[in-house]
Amino acid sequence: MPKQKKEEKQQSSARSLVQQAEMNVSVPTDLLKRAEREVKGMDYITPFSLAQKLSVSISTARKILKMLEESKAVEIVSRNRRSPIYAPKK
Repeated sequence: MPKQKKEEKQQSSARSLVQQAEMNVSVPTDLLKRAEREVKGMDYITPFSLAQKLSVSISTARKILKMLEESKAVEIVSRNRRSPIYAPKK
């Protein structure tokens, strides 16, 4: 049994900080739908601009944009280390 506990501990510690941070941010579906409607009318989208429109934190806006990118609602135009720039799919 001690081996099983060690394996479980290693698996939980193997989770990266990014994965842990993504798990902490949960986005309600109504907010995601609202974001999708807002994005369609914008020329370009940054996490800051989306956060301002939706009145959410920038980290939540980043998560929303990643989810929208996965669902093909937006595409990334420029990936910068500080702030990625997205555009709505047409």
